[in-house]
Amino acid sequence: MDFNDSISPQTLWRIRFARQVAAQLNLLPGLQAMAIGGSVARGYADAYSDLEIMFFWEEQPADDMRQSIARRLGARYLYDFQRQAREDNLLIDRFQLDLWHNTVKAEEKIIQNVVERFDTDLSSLNFLDTLQACIPLYGESLLQRWKNSASVYPPGLAVKLITQVLDSFDDLQLYLHALRENPTRFYQSLANVQEKIFLILLALNRRYYPTLKWMYPVLSSLAIKPGQVERRMRRAFQVLPVQAASETTPLLIETLDLVEYCFPQIECSALRRRLDAQRQPHTGPITLPNDRQA
Repeated sequence: MDFNDSISPQTLWRIRFARQVAAQLNLLPGLQAMAIGGSVARGYADAYSDLEIMFFWEEQPADDMRQSIARRLGARYLYDFQRQAREDNLLIDRFQLDLWHNTVKAEEKIIQNVVERFDTDLSSLNFLDTLQACIPLYGESLLQRWKNSASVYPPGLAVKLITQVLDSFDDLQLYLHALRENPTRFYQSLANVQEKIFLILLALNRRYYPTLKWMYPVLSSLAIKPGQVERRMRRAFQVLPVQAASETTPLLIETLDLVEYCFPQIECSALRRRLDAQRQPHTGPITLPNDRQA
């Protein structure tokens, strides 16, 4: 990320602070690389954003090393030190600094599993998205090599992910939930459908998973998507549930149209049949066909 007028002040001062942290810590034994992640690396930081710094080690650091880092920074723990965790949540002058620890070997395995074996685990996909956006602080050559690897999004991965998402639609009765006036159940289902649409659109655009936290800015940057998808998704939470349900189904159908256009080999007919088979109301008793004939 270049330092220019396009960077928000909230992002800029956090980047400068991260560089101060790196200057304090870049000679730690076994440390191979450091990078800024999270909203700061993506340019989305606001006044409430913390700062995430990723540490990549030759070997996982011992407890005393992690605690020594906190002391060197003059920080205190936001929570009690978690020995088994790979994350340290620190406070410096009431500002939250999150330090993530992992080994080079473990991270390279994640990259290999995604790019070569088409691993669709969302946390792994998120790591590659994070690599693409991260701002190196130390170990630039290693991080650039990882960035080059993360710039690849194999078509086979897109096909596998989209197929899995299509198979995972387990609740398409938005209209029914809306009629039953259970807003908790309705909005739970609505959010689930929107997340699945987002995952499909990411795969169509060969983009790794940034988490739902940054769904709307990422949607605005996608080239392949239904028209006004960001506005339509937001609107679903602003109108009455019945209207939201009636407007979400076309959005899903348009997404399926894009899937079939980009990847004709992906089968969408089963999900289309399920969308057509919405439950109908029955206000009176029915009888079996044999009874009617009698």
